[in-house]
Amino acid sequence: MKRYLLSLCLLLSSIVASAQFTITGKVINMADKKPVESATVFINNTSYGTKTDAQGNFVVYNVQAGQYDLIISVVGFKTQKTSVSVTSNITLTPIAISERKFELNEVRITKLRRVDNRYLEMFKREILGSSKFGLNCRITNPKVIELSYEKATAKLTGYTSDFMQIENRLLGYNVKYLVEDFERDENGGTINYVGYVLFEEMKGTEEQQRQWYANRLEAYNGSSQHFFRSLLGNSINMAGDPGFFVMTMTRTLNPRRPPDSLIRAGIRYYNDKRSGSARDSINYWIRMLKIPRYIQVMDTTRLTAADIVQLTDQRGLYALKISDKNYLKNWKYIKIPGMSEKYEYSCDTCAYTNSLYVTYIKRVPAQIVFKNEIGVFSSESNFTPTAEMQKMATTLTMNEKTFFDRNGMIANPFSLRVEGFWARQRIGDLLPVDYLPNTGFGGSQANSGK
Repeated sequence: MKRYLLSLCLLLSSIVASAQFTITGKVINMADKKPVESATVFINNTSYGTKTDAQGNFVVYNVQAGQYDLIISVVGFKTQKTSVSVTSNITLTPIAISERKFELNEVRITKLRRVDNRYLEMFKREILGSSKFGLNCRITNPKVIELSYEKATAKLTGYTSDFMQIENRLLGYNVKYLVEDFERDENGGTINYVGYVLFEEMKGTEEQQRQWYANRLEAYNGSSQHFFRSLLGNSINMAGDPGFFVMTMTRTLNPRRPPDSLIRAGIRYYNDKRSGSARDSINYWIRMLKIPRYIQVMDTTRLTAADIVQLTDQRGLYALKISDKNYLKNWKYIKIPGMSEKYEYSCDTCAYTNSLYVTYIKRVPAQIVFKNEIGVFSSESNFTPTAEMQKMATTLTMNEKTFFDRNGMIANPFSLRVEGFWARQRIGDLLPVDYLPNTGFGGSQANSGK
């Protein structure tokens, strides 16, 4: 009964999501309560946007139901973010924004420390991405990018003083992207950035529209937006069809791999040495770096949406759930990364973490079986994904409860650790939240004003 209720709710949610609503509001100056004219008002990650009139009023039309961040940006004021839940036409209370004032000691150090072109190219690559879509993007106003590189910490940091204007010529969008904070840590191997994005449809010929339609569909298939929408459509693990193949995965730290800190210290130490033994040593540490961090196994149970989606008390908001069962116990033999043979591994008391293994493939297998060394179908050794599965594979691990909405957008993105294919996606691969496949050449609903 519970599964039936969830399936019914998911069906109803897709019907509600097709409706369109308006957001009405007013922007005022926090200091004197006067209206703010010509402020840009838009919904982050969408094509929904407008400007305030002389009285500070605005109306955003044709908004699909969902959870959004409404962004207000205007020169001389701090960027304001307001969370809105859209299930009907809404009128917001006046939004007060504060003037941007810099004291002498608050002026960004990046104004004094310009970096050379290679760091600018590094920033562009990290923001736009290295896929064919990212590589064909062009930033038309690079002067708004402010960067600083600290050699002592090997950190590249930055922001944009105004919206970057990005031409995504393969997907047919002019993208406005305001970067509030950017950090690339070479030592830690991490990249973090926070920003707000607004999409505008390019105008093109019918042939260009056809190509944009095809490219958008290619970018959409296998994306996180596509996956979470597929969950709500109960269309995962559909045997024989192209689509998402989803399994629960249990992982524990690989005892054959030294800690990252030790590996990197070894590489740094021997990197400056010139003897033959030093070369052997650095090669050893490089081999250690390539050994996977985890021992992991897949549970071969065919999951449905009801297994990994929970309803919440808030209309239009759903929670992701992952089984906490230790699936390492299911297998007699485990392939240990860094060892050539399968290994009888016991994990009765070891620390483990469960994740979702998600991949998009041309044909979802009807049955998950494979042969062991003597050619007999067996479940005594753990399942290993094929090369095709690994091409677009993503691992999702919840740091805390993760929520998502009807549009396939995660409401609290920092709650989810993402590894693999989705983690490599950048602005160049991004589609607006309001993108709808198979809706004509454009592939999205226009946000026409009145």
